[in-house]
Amino acid sequence: MGVRNTSVLAVIAILALSGCDHKPKAPATDSGKPPATVAPLAFAKTDADAAVTLSLPEPIKLYPELHSRLYSEGEKQLTDFLADAHKDRAQQSADGIETPAYSHTIAWKISAQTPKLVSVFAQEDDFRGGAHPNSTFQAVLWDKAKNQQIAVSALFAPGADMKAIDAYVCHQIEAERSKRLGEPTTQAGSGFSCPALAQSRLILVPSTIKDRAGAIDALFAPYEVGPYVEGPYEIRVPQNVLNGALSPEYADQFAGDPVKDQALPDLDQ
Repeated sequence: MGVRNTSVLAVIAILALSGCDHKPKAPATDSGKPPATVAPLAFAKTDADAAVTLSLPEPIKLYPELHSRLYSEGEKQLTDFLADAHKDRAQQSADGIETPAYSHTIAWKISAQTPKLVSVFAQEDDFRGGAHPNSTFQAVLWDKAKNQQIAVSALFAPGADMKAIDAYVCHQIEAERSKRLGEPTTQAGSGFSCPALAQSRLILVPSTIKDRAGAIDALFAPYEVGPYVEGPYEIRVPQNVLNGALSPEYADQFAGDPVKDQALPDLDQ
């Protein structure tokens, strides 16, 4: 009995010592890959030739794919802009031409969210010398479940008759221009054509009903529907004007009245 007990104790001791040599394994992610790096919310660089900035809103982190895409595309766009600025200003200096430093800003904001969609837009200002900077917009409609951008046309039913809606947009542009100029004007008289809503940069507008969009706003940069001096236009199309034209997939995301605030604060009255 004594020999047998001694043998058993020896085996237990060996197993215990061998167990001490094993280090605990680091927990693996579901995919077996290390966690993805979270993109920053800002990018900025300044030198003698140019200053560039990119900003993203904090809530964009809720949508990692969208966040990563907007940051990486913006960073590349601004890095390319810096390279162009260095080349241009070096040539200008060699030619004896003095120009102010270039600049480019991209500021992203979330305009509205519904259970299915998040709507984001960016206001861009690009200065490369000259009398004034050039301004434009970017707009992205993101399907949360599909985790991808959808085309503007996806908001509307296939084959939807947009004539009345496009006419409404045109009349709203004319009304806003008349208000700015202090006299009645028409789009035809301005020398600019009436835009098609489904081909414009669109953002969702929050509704008085929670988790719904009350309208669509179309963002037009200077020169798109009027001369530069008139500035940008933000044209609101309430959801009740869109009745019958919205895609069955997204029609239930619209209800109620739009909130009063505009996405472009400089245009608020």
